Amino acid sequence: MSSKPEPDFVDLFEIPTVHLDTTLSVVGVNSWFASQFGDVIGRAVTEISTDFNERKFLRKTSAGQSYSCTLLSSGERQVQYALRLKPYADQFIGVAVDASASAKAEAMLTSYSEMIEKQNREIKAKTAQVNIWRDRIQRELQQAATVQDLLVPKHVRTDFLDSRCEPLQELSGDFHEVAPHADGQITFISGDVAGKGIYAAIMLAQTLTAFRASYDSAELTDVAANMVSMLEDRFPDGLFVALTLIRQSADKQSVTILNLGNPDVVLVDDDGPVALIPSAGPAIGILPADIYQALPVRQHTLTGKRLYVFTDGVLDITREGQETGFADSGEVGQFLFSLEQENPCNPLDNLMEIVRANEQIDDVTIACLRAEAKQE
Repeated sequence: MSSKPEPDFVDLFEIPTVHLDTTLSVVGVNSWFASQFGDVIGRAVTEISTDFNERKFLRKTSAGQSYSCTLLSSGERQVQYALRLKPYADQFIGVAVDASASAKAEAMLTSYSEMIEKQNREIKAKTAQVNIWRDRIQRELQQAATVQDLLVPKHVRTDFLDSRCEPLQELSGDFHEVAPHADGQITFISGDVAGKGIYAAIMLAQTLTAFRASYDSAELTDVAANMVSMLEDRFPDGLFVALTLIRQSADKQSVTILNLGNPDVVLVDDDGPVALIPSAGPAIGILPADIYQALPVRQHTLTGKRLYVFTDGVLDITREGQETGFADSGEVGQFLFSLEQENPCNPLDNLMEIVRANEQIDDVTIACLRAEAKQE
């Protein structure tokens, strides 16, 4: 017989294929089978296989399953193939698969699986380490936030002052503090360190320390100049502190104001905003101390009025139905006056509810100073 396949024998794919009769003798092969195993027409499968087992073959094929045995290719370089036999009508069709290639593929798959497993172990180990560091950083942030809460409480209140500080993150750059004088006066500071995070928190602590050491100076310009002198070698590049200093008289009826880089201070009476007190000079950390010594200080009576001082985070407060904050301090003043009509005793309570109810994008610090009611 010819080694060419029968006319109806499939010869379309590069897969060595053999056709066996009922006696398991080769009756046809395709060209790919012939190229690997030579002329095997008429030979029984038991002659060309190295491990054919007739009993296993009968058991498998009688159950309609395929049976595999081993073939060796012809030529000097013999390659091991697995011949998979399957019943076809009353005869058999066999397909030869390169066993060595399969073994290589399996070995590569095993190697790849081991590599993936190793990477997974490494990822798990690194993830565990990252989690340890993350938990440690979180604990340290919580500790730092606790320390900052002690340093900068969210609410500072006296009979004539109501000041709120709502930080955006664990570590804030905003601060406020009130310092009483022996003669009954008070000096109040509200400020905003440029930036966020640990640098701002450290600069905040240094600024408050400088204020505590300087607040009892005779004039607010002296307080500012002394603070700058104490801090001028401590400012990292690009870092500065906007602040407002307010000294309230012993009788609580008047204030002197030194605004350095914060938004305009707003003075409100029972008819609405009556004055905007702009910044008298730049934030500290920009110019030498003697510049601040010569800045003008504003004086205002508080009788029948309220003085609002705030950081620039207040300008960014969004409200229900508003996509942006306030254009300037004048708009803030009008809004605060409307809150006074709703809640004359504690308008800042209403403002803080608005801050917490909407997306906050910056630290928010705002204070209201009032005069002492005069005795009739």
